[in-house]
Amino acid sequence: MLISTDEQLRNYLPNALSTVEGESSLYEKIEPYLRKAETWLTRNFLGEDFMCGMEAAPETDALRALCCHITALDALRRAIPSLDLILTPNGFGIVSNQNIVPASADRVNRLIESLLSNRDDLASDLLLKLAVTPSWQSSVQAAYFGATLWPNLELATLAGHSADKWTHYKSLRLRAITIEQELAENFISEELMARLRRNMLLQQVTAEERTIIDAVRQTTLEMLAGKTLDYKRMFSTVQRIRTRPATFPEWQDSYTAMLFCRPSFENHKDSGGYWW
Repeated sequence: MLISTDEQLRNYLPNALSTVEGESSLYEKIEPYLRKAETWLTRNFLGEDFMCGMEAAPETDALRALCCHITALDALRRAIPSLDLILTPNGFGIVSNQNIVPASADRVNRLIESLLSNRDDLASDLLLKLAVTPSWQSSVQAAYFGATLWPNLELATLAGHSADKWTHYKSLRLRAITIEQELAENFISEELMARLRRNMLLQQVTAEERTIIDAVRQTTLEMLAGKTLDYKRMFSTVQRIRTRPATFPEWQDSYTAMLFCRPSFENHKDSGGYWW
């Protein structure tokens, strides 16, 4: 496991009280949730091979520390509903004494939301670091995030979701891919879209590519919000692409380009004709 001691855990949860002698440590209380959090992180972001590398990395490694922080936040979020409850012969009771009063339900809910928000923000930071790590770029997880022009949780934020961004991202991503596919077939071309997605994931976007990406992403956001397709913007984008063949060679020979290259009629003296 990334976090295997109470001391390591408390580096990422500084507000927890120290454990007194004879009491179970915070690590012992939430260890099952730490395992679940690591599984979530591995399955959705890192992959098994990359996680093995993180477990072997020194504790001072910045990427490992970021993974540990995400794991700690997610584990505590999962554990909170049961941390203040104890099972007695007469049923469940609340842990309390004369010095510490149990927090209200509203405060506990705000804490859970805060942990979730911080976890998702750190997950976005993690994706930025993973994208420039060669050993991750060929993973299944990289392919998942690279299947759209939104390779991190920013999509959920810009779509207006400030809470539980990971859950919203998963839903929005599927819809965004469908919209991008429509835009690729009718305007951008599948070949150029594949290049833009890859460069967006690897953070290697050029200034010319950025202009096209921004237009597609803005259109996608609008259509996710229920607005109609902005044809004027997309035709302008196509014009920019078609007049820069050296910059966007994929588009020039694509099926999509044929939609905008219809042959025009030229009249000559020897052209035939007919009378009505």
